[in-house]
Amino acid sequence: MPKQVEASSVRKGSYIIIDDEPCEVRGVSKSSPGKHGSAKAKIKARGIFDEKDRHITKPGDAMMMSPDISKKVGQIVSKEGDIAQVMDMDTYETEEMQLPEDLDVSEGEEIKFWEIDDRKLVKGVK
Repeated sequence: MPKQVEASSVRKGSYIIIDDEPCEVRGVSKSSPGKHGSAKAKIKARGIFDEKDRHITKPGDAMMMSPDISKKVGQIVSKEGDIAQVMDMDTYETEEMQLPEDLDVSEGEEIKFWEIDDRKLVKGVK
């Protein structure tokens, strides 16, 4: 379940949701409040799944959503091309996942993957 965070509390390396896409924060710059305005936070982020750069400016007290990320370990049951059936080592459920092109794994090996809002992202070999 995503949780709310204030724009002023976002730090580099944290995760937020921009345009319904989970993103990793790459940089944050904050402006101090002026005579007629409030503090602003300029956030630069990159999408976790699509790797698109996103920029957003919010008032410091604005609320943003932070995704719930579960980091898990799975075992490759079968592999065909860049699609693999992976068994979650905690729940023993099997799901199909797309493997990154630069990941060289075979059946029986364990991999690390993230589960974000019912989407899966393979991060590498365990």
